[in-house]
Amino acid sequence: MRKAVDMKKMIRKLSALLLFVVLAMSMAGGAFAENQEVVQGTTEQTPAEDSGIIDAQALNQWMEGFVQQHNLNQPHIIFSVGFWYSGTGDSWYYNADEFMYSASLYKVPAAMLMAEKEAAGELTQQSVCNGTTLEYLESTALIYSNNDSGHSMVNWLGGTFDGKCADMATKFADLPDDYYVSNFREYSYYSARFMTQLMRTLYLGGDSSFPHIIDYLKQAQPNEYFNLNAAVQQSYDVAQKFGAYQEPNGNNNNHCSAIIYTPNPIVVTVMTRNAADYQKLIADVGGHLAEYALELDQKLEERKAEEAARAAAEAEAAAIAAAEQAQDSSATAAEMAPAEYANQTPETVASDRANTEKPRQGLPRVIIILALVLAGVIVMLSVILLIRGRPEKDGDEEDDDVYAWGSAPGRARADEKKETGTGTM
Repeated sequence: MRKAVDMKKMIRKLSALLLFVVLAMSMAGGAFAENQEVVQGTTEQTPAEDSGIIDAQALNQWMEGFVQQHNLNQPHIIFSVGFWYSGTGDSWYYNADEFMYSASLYKVPAAMLMAEKEAAGELTQQSVCNGTTLEYLESTALIYSNNDSGHSMVNWLGGTFDGKCADMATKFADLPDDYYVSNFREYSYYSARFMTQLMRTLYLGGDSSFPHIIDYLKQAQPNEYFNLNAAVQQSYDVAQKFGAYQEPNGNNNNHCSAIIYTPNPIVVTVMTRNAADYQKLIADVGGHLAEYALELDQKLEERKAEEAARAAAEAEAAAIAAAEQAQDSSATAAEMAPAEYANQTPETVASDRANTEKPRQGLPRVIIILALVLAGVIVMLSVILLIRGRPEKDGDEEDDDVYAWGSAPGRARADEKKETGTGTM
């Protein structure tokens, strides 16, 4: 009896151990599968592409015709243009890396440097700088192009008379250091590319970064330069700054750079050297690029509409595909196990099916482990069935292995049973 009890205890312990092993392997297999799903689901993001909305070839063709029409392709003449479109941030340049004396264009970056200090709380419009207020210096330099005010700002900032704070102004453009020629730093020679990027920075920074500067520029030359174009003057605000200076060698520099407030504002810079009727040329270029900006606005809206339609079509196609997949999953699930999926939604069935269709990396290892566990289960069941198949004894009987009938104790036991009448005849 003691051996039977010990055997039952051993079976219970082995069964509990076997159950623990099965559960542990199931959890390990689930964790392994989950890890594989995470690894397979990782994706790399692709960088965004530039819009490239400006048709540079079309603008180049127009400009070449404009230059020939106005006889601007002479050796002694320099004519350069910069254009920036705020709708996409795209730029276009024509002959824009020719450096010419900036004349009064330097007053814009000088005022921007002063305005930065006002934005930082170091100055106010009423702060006294070199004997007069900041308001007076900025307004007179930008609206009326007052030279004394411009020179006073440069002096207060620590710049030189010839350099005009050029080194301090490079931060307003995205150009490498080796782009700037020595005349830029020593004698305030600017290019149309530099001035266009500087005015772009002014527009993007606005009043928060450069308080009052754009407001002053909007009051400058109300009937000249870009405002000489009637369509521009009547339709848009223009924040502009001109520069005009005849050098001792006879070169006559006349420039203008502006923010023209079309629906998506643009920056236009025109710089000329020895060009006749320069104000008319500047106004014509500004008018043409303002009209072109409206074309870009239309193109931009069309692109946005196309992108929205494409996104809607992709979303609709994805929804249709998901619905078809869910329908197929529901049908398959119903065929394979109707009772199991009877109370589940199509989404749940689709999810279950998707889980079953994932790549089974590492599956052979799991199969081997499960096979070993199954073999152990079969062995244990065989032992249990073998033990249970033997005849059970009453609780007060001794084991036959101990009292075998052929042994001396067995014969004594038989004689005892005969005397008491309990033996078997």
